Amino acid sequence: MITNFLSPISFKVVIDRLPNVEFFTQRVNLPGLSMMAPQQASPIHNIYQTPDRLEYSDLDLSFIVDEDMENYHEILLWMEGMGTPESTDQRAALEKSKYGSKSDMSIIIESSARNSNIKFTFTECFPTALSGVALDATASTVTHPEVNVTFRYTNMTFEKIS
Repeated sequence: MITNFLSPISFKVVIDRLPNVEFFTQRVNLPGLSMMAPQQASPIHNIYQTPDRLEYSDLDLSFIVDEDMENYHEILLWMEGMGTPESTDQRAALEKSKYGSKSDMSIIIESSARNSNIKFTFTECFPTALSGVALDATASTVTHPEVNVTFRYTNMTFEKIS
């Protein structure tokens, strides 16, 4: 079987809660995962047992900030609603909203023919970090500000589409 290399530029991000972030996404790092092997002490050397659970790394995403900062604002409001609401009503409104305080997210990897090929689904995502927006009037060329956002999630699934 002859196969092509994975293209790092052929992907789509689907986040119903963040349509403006979805459109302007530049980079996403599919998270790694690890397992801790429990140790059993022994007089000679430690004996390792089979791990019993996966630990997922954070999901990191970068996007260009749009002129009206709508995509930045989407995440800012989400994080403010979870972390520092101005009132209990603000947190309650977030929980009762269409999405609640968590949202599912998908990363769709395309084949060399630009067809949807593999889908990673991240369940119950929520942002834990949002980088600052760098503005620089001394720059000699225009570089559009890019922001990083970090998400935690409950589970990651891999699905072959085609």
